[in-house]
Amino acid sequence: MEPIRFHIVTLGCSKNQVDSEGMAQLLAEQGLVPAEQPDDAQVLIVNTCGFLASARRESAQAIQELLEARRSGQVVIAAGCMAALDDHRAEIPAGVDAILSTREWPQIGQVIGRLLDLPMAPVRPDGQSSMLASFHRARATGPSAYVKIADGCDHACSFCAIPLIKGGQASKRPSEIVREIRELVDGGVKEVVLVSQDTIRYGADLGVKHGLPGLVRLIAEQVPALHWLRMLYIYPSPLVFRLIDAMAETSTCVPYLDMPIQHADPDILRAMARPSNVDLYRRIFSYAREKLDGAVLRTTLIVGFPGETDEQFRRLYDFVAEIEFDHVGVFAYSREAPTASAKLSGAVPPEVAEERRAALLELQQRISLRKNRALVGQTLEVLIEGVGELEDEAGDREPISVGRAARHAPEVDGLVFIPGAQPVGALVRARVVDAGPYDLWANPVAPSAAAPGRRPSPAARPRAVNRRGRRAAPAPGARARRAGR
Repeated sequence: MEPIRFHIVTLGCSKNQVDSEGMAQLLAEQGLVPAEQPDDAQVLIVNTCGFLASARRESAQAIQELLEARRSGQVVIAAGCMAALDDHRAEIPAGVDAILSTREWPQIGQVIGRLLDLPMAPVRPDGQSSMLASFHRARATGPSAYVKIADGCDHACSFCAIPLIKGGQASKRPSEIVREIRELVDGGVKEVVLVSQDTIRYGADLGVKHGLPGLVRLIAEQVPALHWLRMLYIYPSPLVFRLIDAMAETSTCVPYLDMPIQHADPDILRAMARPSNVDLYRRIFSYAREKLDGAVLRTTLIVGFPGETDEQFRRLYDFVAEIEFDHVGVFAYSREAPTASAKLSGAVPPEVAEERRAALLELQQRISLRKNRALVGQTLEVLIEGVGELEDEAGDREPISVGRAARHAPEVDGLVFIPGAQPVGALVRARVVDAGPYDLWANPVAPSAAAPGRRPSPAARPRAVNRRGRRAAPAPGARARRAGR
């Protein structure tokens, strides 16, 4: 009997990527085989995003395309955030064979068994809630991997539906996290990225004091072979100072602080139900630059929040100019019906919100370009993620490697392009020779056996770069930024 094949489409944030990998591992343990293309699979799964209306539309479109193209015998399953709330679930196209919320996806095997009339073993009990069941990847899928350390959120940000979708925070045990990271490193992973809805509060529900700083030190001690450790989604809190201390003490941690502040006007922050002490933000960013050698700062901002005036936006604009972040994501406010902010008056016209967003992005591009140009001549360690081709104006092609330096988080920040074909997963020392607002171009300091090729340039466009299927043809220019919390 031929094995049952499955194909997963993952939409949304890195936390969804972790859930998809958990589903894939669980199905592999139950005898199913992954398929690269939907046509080759009997089971089609869309892991949806429900954070914003635009993300739900994208999820619904992905489901609809699979429904329209499916052949006899194929089943389509909608999983993830879009299935968690009744209002969002109603947007899932009719015709799907099953719907699983974020809390239900560990039962994916049993659902498929019922749909295909096959026996499926139940999920292994491990003493944790189903949404945090410890499913470890059978093998590493690339040189970088996300590890979800908690799920859910105890905050009540007025613009965010995550607590309604995910529930309160529930943290994985430290031993489980260390075991997962050790398995990934044994499988060839060079970089681990810790993610959750509220990463800085890791362990609070377990009664662990200063959980994240302690976890960072534990990982460094227990998995010394890990090369890079990165954390995303650090909620503003005095505990961040202790985290920075832990980062400074461990060579494993990259000097990268991702702290979404969302705004810099105290009144808007209070309306968002966010920390409104903007001076705390300043002190945290200053402390990071003081304690972390080569500190890289990233934040996420929302413009057009209900009631935002020109003066309040100018305060945010001036704050970005003052701090000079390395990376910034900017989003226009999206009114989401289940959230508290949906009831607020003073809606900002969409065209005004977009103007403000464009102004902030233009400011940040100038800052980023200046910072990146200051790197020209410096030597960086680059983690190679893929190899493609470089095509010049004459149509001539040469191989080019694509990777990231420690200053770049996966998927959301810039890339480093290096001429020649370097091994995927290799750590290459390369000297920066050119820079754009997001990306860097560099030459290897100690070229491998592969021909180094000519000096790359922002005018040349990489073609068909294989980076785990995430970005087919990266190039200098504006990019979508993630909606981090």
